[in-house]
Amino acid sequence: MSATLTTQPVPEDELTPKDVIEKVLVVKTAILRNWKMLLLLPIIGFGIGYAMDTYMKTPNKYEANVVFNLGSGSQAAGLGDVAGLLGLGSAPDANIFTGENFFYFVKSRPVLERNLMKEVDVHGKKMILANFYIDSSGIKTSDWEEMPYRQNFHFTTNDINKLDMNSRVVLNEIVKKTAGATDIASLDRKSSFISLSCTMENETLAGLWVTTLLKTVEEMYTANQTQKTSKTLRLLTNRADSLASVLGIAEHKLAKQLDYSQQLMFPEAKVTASSMERKSTFLQQLYYEAMANAEKMRVSLIREAPLFTEIEGIKVPLDMKSEDKRRAKIGALAGLMIALIFTYFRTVFTTVPKAAKA
Repeated sequence: MSATLTTQPVPEDELTPKDVIEKVLVVKTAILRNWKMLLLLPIIGFGIGYAMDTYMKTPNKYEANVVFNLGSGSQAAGLGDVAGLLGLGSAPDANIFTGENFFYFVKSRPVLERNLMKEVDVHGKKMILANFYIDSSGIKTSDWEEMPYRQNFHFTTNDINKLDMNSRVVLNEIVKKTAGATDIASLDRKSSFISLSCTMENETLAGLWVTTLLKTVEEMYTANQTQKTSKTLRLLTNRADSLASVLGIAEHKLAKQLDYSQQLMFPEAKVTASSMERKSTFLQQLYYEAMANAEKMRVSLIREAPLFTEIEGIKVPLDMKSEDKRRAKIGALAGLMIALIFTYFRTVFTTVPKAAKA
């Protein structure tokens, strides 16, 4: 009894080992036939990208970073004092500088304008920060290359209200660029620390911008947070000054009346002196009360002021960020892809006619 062997036909969608070997040989033949193209095109692409990296080279940039903590003052207690003096309720106003609002406040136009108009010390020389930015940030070559009338532009005053229209336009451009170069965010989700950083072409400018901006933010933030108490303090101080003036006049008249009444024996003179003395005593009480309230407001002003605590200052030297040779790598990769596509189509159009003839 003999056994018969049957061979199963291979499905059309599967490859046999013979087919795999044939395809590998086809790929090998295509690579050997087009090796010059596969080598030449990536080299050309790399050369073009390298030339672009050389002639379109971006300057190195320096990153300055400072970490600080914003501690809130005793605002509720301070506003309660203000409300008590004004005869209002003790509920404080909502804080508009919480969370993301504070981050927007730091990069807002009023804050950046005030920071740019500050006078800073640059290597022992006093100058407006905006002028130092114009000279050191590269804006003359990147944005003003085709504006020769701005190459020698400088601000002549740091008073924003005295700027002419051309100066205002320049200031608006610088504010926009500095806002883009400045970044502020929470250091960590679980931390209350805040990171303030910037990236600029000049190392001194980057460090000076961050440190000055932190001081400017502290000044304007404190002024906004203590605005109501400051107004009340000015009101009480003016009241105390007015009472002091009236009290001085009353005491002067009282002294003259007492001296006059001692020389006369009429009862009417003593009655007038007693009346003026009571008036002077009443004015003294009002004056002392106004002085006490003003002093109370000064204490509240100190308690309300937020505390900016610098946790980590800028490092020296700053971290430098240089642009890598991306265009050369992209050019080499693009050349290789073009060479592979060319090889594929050349192989397909070469083998198809042969298969047709067979």
